[in-house]
Amino acid sequence: MFNRSFLPILFLSFCAALCLIDFGWGENRVWNSEDIFNEDPNRSTAPRKPKYCNGGAFKPCVCASDVTRDVRYFPSLQECSRRAAVVVSRKYLSLFSVVVRDFLNRDRWPPEGINGCTPFERDVLALNKCSAFKTQRRINLTHPITGFKYKVFCLGASGYSQLFAKVRRITIKLRDVATSNNDPIVRLCLHSPKKSLNNP
Repeated sequence: MFNRSFLPILFLSFCAALCLIDFGWGENRVWNSEDIFNEDPNRSTAPRKPKYCNGGAFKPCVCASDVTRDVRYFPSLQECSRRAAVVVSRKYLSLFSVVVRDFLNRDRWPPEGINGCTPFERDVLALNKCSAFKTQRRINLTHPITGFKYKVFCLGASGYSQLFAKVRRITIKLRDVATSNNDPIVRLCLHSPKKSLNNP
């Protein structure tokens, strides 16, 4: 006869499995702040004339192999609740915003939104919290020995998740120019949403 006392355990196990599927945690690598600090601050940054990739219908992005080392991507960062993160340093510390985009250049995903967003918050206000591709939280880090500074942009899902399966690039808005439609933008290609960029 089935023992009903096992029902709560089975339910919790089922919920845990769903979390692993939805957020893509599983057995994949998770980085942390020590990995961010584990770099040579005197390293070279990027080629003087970087190559561009993935043009066509949209503006091309700097090829992943030529992306400046002042911008790094982590599919999963502990400090971001194991979600994906973009980490910047040096001249990018004062940037305005960071998003990732998919192969159709979308930065609003999924269509129904996340975090319980209302249609008004999602479609009219376009709040960051409604999209897995947009920054959900910013963290300032300082190396405890060198004093070198980093800024972490936590995104809305793991790079290993299905939500990120079609992510192709990082888009950085350097400044928000209120009177212009030509804000200064930097477009950087990723190897893959599941592969880190510019990390040891």
